[in-house]
Amino acid sequence: MCGAFVYVYVGGVRYQLMGSGVERAGIAELIASRPDLGSRFNIRPTQDIVTIVNEDGRPVAKPMRWGLIPSWAKPDKLPRSTFNAREDRLSESGMWRGPFARSRAVVPANGFFEWKKTDGSKQPMYITPKEGEILRFAAIYDTWINEHGETVDSCAIVTTAANDFMSSIHDRMPAILDEESIALWLDPNTSKDENLQPILMPESNDQLQAIPVSTRVNSDKNDDAGLILEVAADQPTDANGQLGLFDTPNDH
Repeated sequence: MCGAFVYVYVGGVRYQLMGSGVERAGIAELIASRPDLGSRFNIRPTQDIVTIVNEDGRPVAKPMRWGLIPSWAKPDKLPRSTFNAREDRLSESGMWRGPFARSRAVVPANGFFEWKKTDGSKQPMYITPKEGEILRFAAIYDTWINEHGETVDSCAIVTTAANDFMSSIHDRMPAILDEESIALWLDPNTSKDENLQPILMPESNDQLQAIPVSTRVNSDKNDDAGLILEVAADQPTDANGQLGLFDTPNDH
């Protein structure tokens, strides 16, 4: 198993991005052409997800594979477990260095799942904003051409050290951008590590909440609104080797 997050599309919602006021990034148009990218409650690596990139100075919604494939990858040797990228390795890793400098994105999400160890088992927790707002994960992406000559855009969600709130659940969490930092993150003219690293910070402790949810989320075959409903935290659980969204099985 691998990580999971939630994105629930609400028609008519407008996103303030890139410090230029309230703008449409074209999410509605993207989902109209790709209904499979609409409301999903158990998004997994290798699936396509909604991302926001900067094209000619404006935010544009694009579908991308979750799990970065570097442009230099060989078809018979694709890297594995590239769905997240540690913020402290972005400028050093050969996997992340190029995308970090030249191609950054934002991934909208309503929340993400993490598994809390409790008495030998793992309780799935749904981490979401207290006020029900959209989270904006920092991401990096790259473009790869497969053996058939087809272009594949793919991305990795950037992670950072957990804040005090998350530390009792997991030692990593996504780097969540605010309105001001989005403009800098998506600016193609910004590439220096010293300008970008300071905005890859944990979310404030008082902004998030953790809700115990059903172990049904452990199976990628389940994808429905029931997965984010609160359950009794002491119900029997069995994670079956579930890997959290921000675990890093292989360092890059």
